[in-house]
Amino acid sequence: MNLGEKTTRIAETAIITTIMTLIIIFGYSIVPIIIFFYPVPFIILGVRHKTRYNIYSIVCSSILIGVLTDIFTGILIFLAFGLISIVLTYMINNKYKPQQILICGAMAAIVTILISIAIMGYVTGVSFLSEINATLTESLRIQLDILKEMQLSTYEMSVIKDMLIATVETIIIMIPAIIIISSVFIVYLNYWMSTAILKRLGYKSVEIPRFMHFRLPNNAIMGSLVIIGAALVFRYMKILYYETIFINTIILISFVFFIQGLSVVVFLMNKRKMHKIVKAIIIFLIIINVPLSLIISLIGFLDAGLDFRKLKRVE
Repeated sequence: MNLGEKTTRIAETAIITTIMTLIIIFGYSIVPIIIFFYPVPFIILGVRHKTRYNIYSIVCSSILIGVLTDIFTGILIFLAFGLISIVLTYMINNKYKPQQILICGAMAAIVTILISIAIMGYVTGVSFLSEINATLTESLRIQLDILKEMQLSTYEMSVIKDMLIATVETIIIMIPAIIIISSVFIVYLNYWMSTAILKRLGYKSVEIPRFMHFRLPNNAIMGSLVIIGAALVFRYMKILYYETIFINTIILISFVFFIQGLSVVVFLMNKRKMHKIVKAIIIFLIIINVPLSLIISLIGFLDAGLDFRKLKRVE
């Protein structure tokens, strides 16, 4: 490596470190969603100039955030996004398949979220579940106060109260599934955005994950049936948190088949060359409509076995 190239790499590392630190410190309060895309510039830097520059930059940025705000925030930023950034960069540089990158990235995200939750609980002395429970309970209390002013009958109040309490309890039970689904979503967005920008910068060897070609492994149906069977055994024998395990298992399996079903829908819409706005509206309606989402999950399940798009490959 000549001196000019080395200087360029160091300069880019310093610029990205500074910009992302300032964005997190000042931009988070204005556009909070920006924090979820924090890994993107570091991934691009790492692909352009090797993984170690990604590590240097994100470590320095986390330290600066810790110095300018507080050490705890700096540590959490690194834990929540540093490992995701490093894993994605390393796997892109080593030409792993998109499916492998997404799976490993999601696993890294889940691990970092759990570690961050554990550290937050240790530092604050309040567990994550207790905090969520307190927040939902307060929200429930506010909703009940509003309902009291609507002069409903005692029976109607009782029914609505029971429904709200059941909803709160269900949300708490679903937290493991919510964490996993959120991790997959965040990793996919960062991976897709990073590879799309790299393509624009001329990196032709980088493969952009095409959602319409998403496909579960060939043994997905058999694996799902085995997992559901095991969850049913846990539920029948009342082993450990059997109800929580069963509900989260059903949610996660429904989710993965929903993703495959949605990819089938996107594939068909692209084949018919639908306008982007029309596609966006259809996808939005599918996501917010629970009965329709269940149908899409069924389509995903059938596609896993019948391969409507003819994408099946030898595993």
